[in-house]
Amino acid sequence: MSSDEQIAGSSEQVAAQQESTGTTALVLGAAAVSMVACPFLPPLVPIWVRFLPVYFVVPVGISAVVSGIITLRRLRGREGADRFRARAGVVLGAAAVLIPLAVIVWGIWELNQAYK
Repeated sequence: MSSDEQIAGSSEQVAAQQESTGTTALVLGAAAVSMVACPFLPPLVPIWVRFLPVYFVVPVGISAVVSGIITLRRLRGREGADRFRARAGVVLGAAAVLIPLAVIVWGIWELNQAYK
């Protein structure tokens, strides 16, 4: 194998690695956000399909945030690295965690107001 082939092979590997950077965070974040919407599926969908994913929203959302932050730290200092997927995963994961938390806080506040 000549040195030109090694350089071409290594640059292709680096490009492939940069391309897939942050994909895990993005997929986990998108999955967590889609799990938030599962209870709003039509009644024709079995009840376990509508409500079982709700129990996994927070763990999957936290996993997306952690994965995205780890990826962003690894990319720190690299020029030309694409950080979009990692950032999107962090944002989606945080939204998936904060939305149910806000609904719970709102529900507790409403119940306290109703019984005063």
